[in-house]
Amino acid sequence: MSELVRLMIKYFGLALVAIGSQNAIFTRGLGLSSGIRMLNDPRKNTFYFCGALTVFQILTIIIVHFSIPLMDMIGNGEYRRFIMPTGIVIACMISYLIVILSLSKFLTENKFKEILKSVTSASITSTIIGTVILTNSQGLTLGESIAFGFGSSIGYFLAMLLISEGNRKICHEKVPEPFRGLPITLIYISILALAIYGLTGHAIAL
Repeated sequence: MSELVRLMIKYFGLALVAIGSQNAIFTRGLGLSSGIRMLNDPRKNTFYFCGALTVFQILTIIIVHFSIPLMDMIGNGEYRRFIMPTGIVIACMISYLIVILSLSKFLTENKFKEILKSVTSASITSTIIGTVILTNSQGLTLGESIAFGFGSSIGYFLAMLLISEGNRKICHEKVPEPFRGLPITLIYISILALAIYGLTGHAIAL
């Protein structure tokens, strides 16, 4: 088996792990509040939000990867646990500026305004920060980190589709009034999370 094919299989496997057993929402609870707010806001589009999240995820992973030597120069040991999250947030801000400037240049004004709220909401979330911290703590290479980040974004999108469909199904009069809205949504998400947890158990895939 050639080296290229082996690497493709490895990266594809990491993406599948991020989609399923390490799903950002159902396994780790990352970005849940952002996703629920997005689904309940008619001004935001799920496809724009998750598409922007994917771009921000990959850009942030790349920026952080090449910034690690600088972070190590600033602080090692105990200080690194404070430096790394700060560096990730700064990388998210840089990613946001890159995407916004690019969109403003290539899109019409009306289209830019249409997607701006969805893009802005996806710029800094616990999904991105948590994924970058996870890939760095596991010592993944740049290619492996990008594959895992891409899979994490796809997994997030699929989770949003499931939650959106669940909201549509559970919004009826048979739901007791005290549980309507956010409470029944969280119960529904918890049941889905338990189903995925049943497949993975206590073991962490990475």
